[in-house]
Amino acid sequence: MKAWIKASRIPAQLFIFPSLLLGQAMAYSQGYMVGWEIIIAVHLYGVFMHLFIVYANDYADYETDRMNDTYTPFTGGSRVLVDELLQRDSLKKGVLLTGILTLLSGVFISLLVGTIMPVALVLLGMAVFQMYSFPPVNLSYRGFGESLQVVGVGIILPLIGYGSHTGTLQSFAWAFPLLFLPAQYAMALSTSLPDAPSDKKSGKRTSIVILGPKTGKSLIILLYTLSFIGLMVWNTFELSVLMILLSIGMILGIFVLNTQHDLKPGSKQLTAFVGISVAINTTLVLSTGIQLLIGG
Repeated sequence: MKAWIKASRIPAQLFIFPSLLLGQAMAYSQGYMVGWEIIIAVHLYGVFMHLFIVYANDYADYETDRMNDTYTPFTGGSRVLVDELLQRDSLKKGVLLTGILTLLSGVFISLLVGTIMPVALVLLGMAVFQMYSFPPVNLSYRGFGESLQVVGVGIILPLIGYGSHTGTLQSFAWAFPLLFLPAQYAMALSTSLPDAPSDKKSGKRTSIVILGPKTGKSLIILLYTLSFIGLMVWNTFELSVLMILLSIGMILGIFVLNTQHDLKPGSKQLTAFVGISVAINTTLVLSTGIQLLIGG
């Protein structure tokens, strides 16, 4: 049980939950009824999809993870295979089970809302993930695979959250996910920073391996700044003062870390950089969703 909990990498739910909530908040702000049965179904899907992703990533990246001695709580896999806490066959069964549950949750949502659109989006999300981690596309090893992460987390998840309550995407507020795309890409870049040495050894061409850590860290700060400024300029509701102060403080925090420390893989400073980076994106997306719910 402890091994499966470790394999589940609970902190990684921060990549899933805020984006689903954002889509649901959009629907609520437009006057759609947001029933508890669909709310629960959508976030059950989020849990199953999260487990499917982390189990499958551990399975697909086993050889790379074996070389990785600079992992963090957000990067480098759960280590259950590397540390021989679970067998590959057992984890493979976990991948198949959670994949089936993910698909069934999409079917259930479609039955609730009365349209095939939610399950079609769920299938699209699973296909995007397959293209990221597995042959024949295996984009994470071919270069700039983070773009697929951005599509999945930044676009498909909000669409699922929204469409599950509306049954249509006709009035989907595209401005929100588009404003968050730089921040989503920044988060994807930051989580590959600690793994750069092992990724390079294994031939995994992440954006950080291609661009170099120094350029990557500067780009992360720039992308977060762009999303934050975009939200400030575009917003049609009063942003939370707490959200503004937190975002500014955290962006300044990673800027200071980048300028004052070497941020080598395996260092506490780089782990702090990655943790703050994840917190920035989570704060931006989650607080916007909450503001939409309050305003709605």
